Amino acid sequence: MNIESDPPFAWTDRVEPHVPRRKLLILRHPEIRKLFGYDSRQSYAIIFLVLLQLALAASMKGVQAHAGWLPVAILAYVIGAVLNHALAMGVHEASHHLVASTPVRNRWMAIFADIPVVLPGAMSFWRYHADHHRYLGIERRDNDLPSRFEVRWLGNSALAKSLWLFFYFFFAVFGRGFLNRPNRWEMINFLVVGVTTNLLLWFFLGPVSVVYLLLSTFFGFGLHPVAGHFIHEHYSFTTDGQETYSYYGLLNKIAFNVGFHNEHHDFFTIPGSRLPELHAIARDTYGTLASHRSWTKVLLEFIFRKDLGHFSRIVRD
Repeated sequence: MNIESDPPFAWTDRVEPHVPRRKLLILRHPEIRKLFGYDSRQSYAIIFLVLLQLALAASMKGVQAHAGWLPVAILAYVIGAVLNHALAMGVHEASHHLVASTPVRNRWMAIFADIPVVLPGAMSFWRYHADHHRYLGIERRDNDLPSRFEVRWLGNSALAKSLWLFFYFFFAVFGRGFLNRPNRWEMINFLVVGVTTNLLLWFFLGPVSVVYLLLSTFFGFGLHPVAGHFIHEHYSFTTDGQETYSYYGLLNKIAFNVGFHNEHHDFFTIPGSRLPELHAIARDTYGTLASHRSWTKVLLEFIFRKDLGHFSRIVRD
């Protein structure tokens, strides 16, 4: 792949693969329809994760007082990053109306999940994520696609790709078109999380706890194994034209099964808790697709393979 070419991606004239496969699988396995709908257990999981993360944040003042900032940072990377990333995947489920019975309840669950993340992004993600499904692989419509600046700036450099992963949060927010005029729900998200709960956290738990939560978010969306799905989902690890990949490793347990990504794009009305069941029903289809078993391996391959980079994305008109 010549990254200096214009355009720098792998272009295709084939249709987006998920709609035709969805229709075919429904014809073959009509019992899949029984999996549609929300799963309220995912709401309970979000509540548990929020309370657990806030309890850990409350304990950080004592950790810092007795051992300094290094243990706080280590705990933020090892535990906090996993929890905050899991909550972000809860927001993802809510954006598909899969954790509660109504759209409004799903929105409030997403905002609640945003509290330990500190940075109020749930409603912005909600606003733009549908375009990723609707316009998969279409430039300036699919906000999961890297910008052409990212493609040319990073190239094949292992160091540049490592830095990009480390600062992924900033590239995703400032480089992918998420900073438009906020809508009503984004303003509510900002007032609830960006102002109210952040002030309450600062007042009742203290600045050390807030720093721990911020570090958890920064690490959880950066160079961390749980963030491997940002790469595994749509970067072309094979040369057969496959543009969505699934991951079937243990970290799905704390990520609302976001690794079942072919399954999710095929049936985004099925909650993550039921995606393994979908996979089992349609194993004859999903078992033939290339997939991943380790997010850590995904990150290492992305960094060090010269034939992998931001140019390894399939794009269509």
